[in-house]
Amino acid sequence: MTRVRATAAIFGFLVTLAWSGAFSDPADASTGPTAPAAQAAAASAASVAEPALTSSAKNVEEGDRYTLTATLRSAATATRATLEKWHPSLYGWDPAGWDPVKAVKVGHRGKVPFKLVAADLNSERYRVAVAYKKTAKPAVSRPVTVTVWRWIPLSEYDPYYTTGGTGFGTTTINGVAYTGWGAATYSHAGTWESRFTPGRHCKSFTAVLGVGDISADGSSATISFTADDEHIYTSSTLTPGMSAPVTVALPMLPYRFGIQLLDTTPGATTDRDAVESWPVLGAPAFLCTGV
Repeated sequence: MTRVRATAAIFGFLVTLAWSGAFSDPADASTGPTAPAAQAAAASAASVAEPALTSSAKNVEEGDRYTLTATLRSAATATRATLEKWHPSLYGWDPAGWDPVKAVKVGHRGKVPFKLVAADLNSERYRVAVAYKKTAKPAVSRPVTVTVWRWIPLSEYDPYYTTGGTGFGTTTINGVAYTGWGAATYSHAGTWESRFTPGRHCKSFTAVLGVGDISADGSSATISFTADDEHIYTSSTLTPGMSAPVTVALPMLPYRFGIQLLDTTPGATTDRDAVESWPVLGAPAFLCTGV
């Protein structure tokens, strides 16, 4: 009886072992029924590479046209590219975020251009999001920032120093009226100066130089500029009936900027003269960013 029971126990063990082996997972998962789908998903994920976004220019002036180009490494499976623009929080309580600007079909293109016009103050920041077949989320590029420079009228800056006898207003140079700055017609000092603070934000200064049309025939003047107390420019002799448009580079981004006006009329004095000039600047402006 004992031998019969032992034989039965052994037989039951062998049956159980065979049964569990028939329904257990194989050692090599690659042969399982879900392997093709998993492998396809892995291949699809591997084929979706991060797009790259580049700009045709890193520095632009307000109103300039430039191009952002999205480079796609997986163009064959890409469906749509969406350019997004960053909007910062303006008041602190409003959330910052990315706004869609333009979406285009990829159409198997490896490079997708987006044409833009610089309009924001100081900088514009973009990224591109690319949708792919069989992927839930788009692939997103790293952001690209473009610095925007704009012309700011000199009248936006109050002089921190002035000799007096100067001011902003309408002036006429060679028959053309400008909103400008220069020697006032009531002043007969013969030399004038004002100093301004662009604050290391401006890389150029522009103006139309001349003497006001009220200046007498035979009169003359010069106009000079300083940057952080260093002389950087002196005009040629200016006489009635001529205008001299100039743009002076400020590569060191000066903190201070000075303008000196000098009546160079022969025999001129620091008092009222029969022949004298009033040097002026038409449409003076700084090219700045970050303000």
